[in-house]
Amino acid sequence: MTIPFNIAFQHMPTPAFVARIESGEIVAANEHLENLYLNVGAARQATWAELVNDDKACLRDTISLVKEGRIEKVTAQLQVGDRIIAGEISFSILDDAYTLGYISHTEHLDFSAAENTLLKFALTESSAGLWMWEIESDTISCSQSIASLLGCTLEATPHNANAWHDLIHRDDAEKLIRTVQEHIDHQQKYYEAEYRIRRANDEYIWVRERGRTYSQSKDGKVLKLIGFVEDISHQKALEEHLRSQATFDELTGLLNRGAALTHFTKQLGLARRQYTPLTMAKIDLDARGLLADMPLENRNTAIHTTARYIYKKIREADILARVAHDKLLLLLPNTSLKDAQKLINEFLMPREEEKKVLEFSDSSHLNLCVGLATFPEDGETIEELANSANSAVERGRTEGISVSIAK
Repeated sequence: MTIPFNIAFQHMPTPAFVARIESGEIVAANEHLENLYLNVGAARQATWAELVNDDKACLRDTISLVKEGRIEKVTAQLQVGDRIIAGEISFSILDDAYTLGYISHTEHLDFSAAENTLLKFALTESSAGLWMWEIESDTISCSQSIASLLGCTLEATPHNANAWHDLIHRDDAEKLIRTVQEHIDHQQKYYEAEYRIRRANDEYIWVRERGRTYSQSKDGKVLKLIGFVEDISHQKALEEHLRSQATFDELTGLLNRGAALTHFTKQLGLARRQYTPLTMAKIDLDARGLLADMPLENRNTAIHTTARYIYKKIREADILARVAHDKLLLLLPNTSLKDAQKLINEFLMPREEEKKVLEFSDSSHLNLCVGLATFPEDGETIEELANSANSAVERGRTEGISVSIAK
């Protein structure tokens, strides 16, 4: 060893050694390693196999796994006098012939310190919590931040895999278990999963779990995982809102134009294949121009109330969408023109209590006009039917009638 290296080696804060890769002979030990044995009146082991208390252990094979990137450190049962100490051994390969090994004692993990070290690997979110899972003993250790995430005391956090899985939403548990098991089986370095977990108040929150292999055996078997979970409920809520915006009209909660076209096209295809009737209704919510002069907030309230009133009147199979500011489009599958007229008349003649609800929101059934078009007489495509229904409703507005049929 060179003089600078020897000085650094002796002053390393953890027990360390230099060994021949091919034979496993330990050719040098720093003061910390020597003292580990001197303190118990025992002689230091001379080889890698003796150090890790395994006659079959081959340092050359372990270093090969390190070079391949399959392991970063190994867990070993170190024989120190009469004691067996669990330790993590990490390696820095010096050259083709020698490797540096340094030992950390890991029987106890101090999470209060770990959360401020590289063990958390980018654990920067305030809502995240650190955990460690010792696989063979099935022991999970959680940080205080996980207890806060789950809304419980540190003692009440899950201490084994089954207890953790019991907190996971049943629709997400199988996928998480499969992801982690594949990580272990294939000796991977990292994995990531998103799932819902139950807090102490029985409320489910969305979390993202990121885990990595923390230690492995001499043959690469994964022994410990370490990772963190972070609360992503707000992110999930935003994603759901964006999906909803892509499908539903924000003001009325009805389908928007794009989503309606998909549903309309599917129903038209069924009507064509099954030779069943189909009627489209274009509904003008402001046939008499009563909404135009209202303040925006009042106008939106009237549109929302009228749209929800109509929605409650239609059948489960019918499809209602908002396609313009004050225009709705209603598709009535398996419905003849005669039956469609009956259905339309039901919401054009509300009961007294329904009238009061509409009037309270500055809307009125008298402000509605409906244009009807049927397949295939008035059109063989969605666009043709919509144009026919639109022409009918415009004619109805002009003539001052509530229901107008395409010609």
